[in-house]
Amino acid sequence: MNKIIALLTITFPLISHALETVDSNSIALPAAGGSGQVEAALNGFTGNTTENSLTTGGRIDYLANTTLMSVTGEFSKIRADHQQVVNTGWADAHYTDEFKHGLAAEAFLDYLQDDERFLANRTQAAAGVRLTLDYEPEQRALYLSLDGLHEWQSQAFNTQDYWRGNAGITYKRQISPQAHILASLRYQPKFSDWNNYNIYDVLELGVDINSALTLSAGLQHEYDSTIPAGIKHNDMVYQTALKLKF
Repeated sequence: MNKIIALLTITFPLISHALETVDSNSIALPAAGGSGQVEAALNGFTGNTTENSLTTGGRIDYLANTTLMSVTGEFSKIRADHQQVVNTGWADAHYTDEFKHGLAAEAFLDYLQDDERFLANRTQAAAGVRLTLDYEPEQRALYLSLDGLHEWQSQAFNTQDYWRGNAGITYKRQISPQAHILASLRYQPKFSDWNNYNIYDVLELGVDINSALTLSAGLQHEYDSTIPAGIKHNDMVYQTALKLKF
């Protein structure tokens, strides 16, 4: 217990984010039927957002045979310039069906709203395949996703839609009986203009306090190559969270 208290004392001053990601940080698939987790944390940013805020998030998974469906999301209220309160919200619905060993069909619907970047909404609908490049039960997993997606975006009073590609790689590894890491990278180029692209990367360390409670810390970065005037290309979130599984 003293070690847990010491770890919490060191980690929470990082003032970090709830670290909800599309990929579960667990190497093993969730139990058959429904399961999930909820999270809460303080968060800190660099980039378009510099204030600290409280973030809440969670995910729900449902597994039936080879089909996994999940809904993930988080919400933050940020006090910009110590005065104005702005909101950010994100939600993702994901479907994966491993119809052949090592090969799965996947589809997702992703929604983002970020007042700090004048992003009224960005919605992505995608479908493609996920390949299992390496898998060792309870030890490690390596996945590659290749998708086509359509994006609708309204930012700084400008609304547009276009087609993008989505290439993503995810690596999970158990580094000790209680600790595990998650690393992911996504690249989304616009098909009609390859100079227009988004990059998302996540690095997370999770430590299991018990079977239901996990402490995680990490970084989440987003780069947008094409932005309106007054918006920065890079956004970084410093992340620490307590995750309660159910």
